[in-house]
Amino acid sequence: MGDQRGKIDEIIKELEQGGVNIKNYKEVEGLGDLIETALGKIGVTEEGFKSWFNLKECNCSKRKKWLNSVFSFKR
Repeated sequence: MGDQRGKIDEIIKELEQGGVNIKNYKEVEGLGDLIETALGKIGVTEEGFKSWFNLKECNCSKRKKWLNSVFSFKR
């Protein structure tokens, strides 16, 4: 569990360095944006995901939009 906390702390630090912090979180539309940013920091991208699993479409954008609408920071 301690190793996972270290990874999470590392991701939070990178997000903050990338400009996402408690003061400007409203610039991020919702949870989908945060997940996309966090996964991108560790190398997981939509194009990479499609390539790894030999997919033409993964619906990542649809999931991101759904998460942003359900877990919106702009309400």
